[in-house]
Amino acid sequence: MFHANKQNVDQNSVTAISALLPLFPDDSKSIAMIKHSMDVVRKAVHILHPGQIPVIACDQPLYKIAKDIQWTWSNTHGEDSYVVMLGGLHIKMTLLKCLGDLLDGSGWTSAITQAEIANPGTADSFLKAPHVKKTAQAHQLTACVLYKLLQDAFTANGTDIMLEVWMQERRASSPQFKFWELIMNTELSILTWDRAIHEGDFNLYVESLSTLQWIFHALDHHHYARAVAVHLRDMTTLQTRHPHIYSVFCKGNFTVNRSTRPFSRMSLDESHEQNNACVKGEGGAVGLTEKPTALLRWMVAGPEMARVVTEFLNGLEKTESNVHTHHEDTAGM
Repeated sequence: MFHANKQNVDQNSVTAISALLPLFPDDSKSIAMIKHSMDVVRKAVHILHPGQIPVIACDQPLYKIAKDIQWTWSNTHGEDSYVVMLGGLHIKMTLLKCLGDLLDGSGWTSAITQAEIANPGTADSFLKAPHVKKTAQAHQLTACVLYKLLQDAFTANGTDIMLEVWMQERRASSPQFKFWELIMNTELSILTWDRAIHEGDFNLYVESLSTLQWIFHALDHHHYARAVAVHLRDMTTLQTRHPHIYSVFCKGNFTVNRSTRPFSRMSLDESHEQNNACVKGEGGAVGLTEKPTALLRWMVAGPEMARVVTEFLNGLEKTESNVHTHHEDTAGM
């Protein structure tokens, strides 16, 4: 098992600059809108860093459209001109839903309820993963318990054979053992992939995600099965297609570091979601869509207001600049 306090602290860690451009009022799920967005991103990147290849992260529906654009307009928007990534937050949400599909009907939610870890409603919600952090914590706890039960059963067996041999015999004789071993290994693989994001370990990210590709196919999440396959192909060929971006990604910059704390990196689309939350505030854009003038004012002023609020909060949190522990790495945890 891995804990965040085992990570080496990078004293030279730099907090990423995260900002929003003025928002678009049109539906994003169209080829014209995504193509225009790619053009705007390229212009903005070339102003800040002339000659840099833009890197864009999307959720699955927009990722599909962006890849179609790259393959259709290969001369101007092709894979040599852009790096398009599948959002890590949305991959994680789908992986947790896949685990829920595997565990549905297994008695897992009843065990959680009987152990008084969560009430029945919350335990059932873990199958659909509406709350990513709570669901991930439930699977962390499950993986720890299953591993401890495995070790206790092997110790109680009292034989001199190796653990791997004993596990192979148990798989052949007990379908239940084989199922829960599959659950434990899948949970550990997902946690390893999640660790790669929090640490900014690009090679571990690609390697661990490739071991999880089967679960999208097996549980009929065919949209992500196709998207993850294309995403992995792009990431594995990145070293030859865009060597500079590959070297930057290997330094952890395929993620966003919004604080100096270790193990606190996040995927690009998760950073997007946090920026969106700052813009929306209380109530979001409810009621503005029917008033074009008010919507336009909100679209233009929203990102600037979010920037001002963020700078103010950062000024209040300057005392954290010398903190080099994860926010959950406390005596209470």
